[in-house]
Amino acid sequence: MALPATGQAISLSQIQTEFGGSNPISLSEYYDNGNAPSSGAITMSADFGGTSAPVAPDPITYTTQGSTATTIAAQVRAVGVQVIGGGGGGCSAQGNTGAFFGTGGAGAGGNIIAYFNVSGGETITGLRGSGGAGGVATNGVGADGGNSSVRVGSTVIATGNGGSGGFAVLNGGGGGAGGGTSSNGSAYSVTANTGAAGADGRGQFGFNGGEGGDSPEGSGGAASVNAPGNNASGQGAGGGGASSNGGHKSGGAGSNGYVKITFYTESNPTADISF
Repeated sequence: MALPATGQAISLSQIQTEFGGSNPISLSEYYDNGNAPSSGAITMSADFGGTSAPVAPDPITYTTQGSTATTIAAQVRAVGVQVIGGGGGGCSAQGNTGAFFGTGGAGAGGNIIAYFNVSGGETITGLRGSGGAGGVATNGVGADGGNSSVRVGSTVIATGNGGSGGFAVLNGGGGGAGGGTSSNGSAYSVTANTGAAGADGRGQFGFNGGEGGDSPEGSGGAASVNAPGNNASGQGAGGGGASSNGGHKSGGAGSNGYVKITFYTESNPTADISF
């Protein structure tokens, strides 16, 4: 709600209610707010009359694969990003009657939350990694998931690497590793986690395929029993490994990565986002 118009009385408490701040109230807290200068004298009515606190744009959640660029609005001073790499694909399986085979599920993408101070007018770009395809050849390794990232200008501020595809191990094993993460040194309040690994398959000891790794925004493909691998759901999760005691079964596909950007009108905002 805008403050009283220029020429009308404005109190310090009204300015604090509109623009925030701490007690005891000091006008020096409000440089660069309203029409106030960045330094020097502030005139209450002239600098704050009829003004209101800037409103942050709505968050952006990327819903398509690939890279999308956005110009940062003039009032924005910081961003919080949530990034998950694409999940890997589960391994396929080839069994024969009386000769079982279960293969590994794929790893989930690495996940990271980070905050970064920005300026209005800069370009911010989100890259949403693809989920890895399930294996299709005889005991074919699943494809790794694609990396997801956010960059400001040419500076990559946070990356969630894709999860590794599931594979086949004769004596059991083959769960794909979860993806790692990285962040720029200027990012702060960073929370980063390696993606969950896919579960091992039974190999020659049974026709049970491993489940894919879960992500904070998706579920890995469920374990299979003498069946193709199950696809992951949601975002950033690994596909399930296939299993067979006769014929070829394909691995489950991993799910695409996840990128969300939240905007703030103040620098160094309190860390308040989560998956």
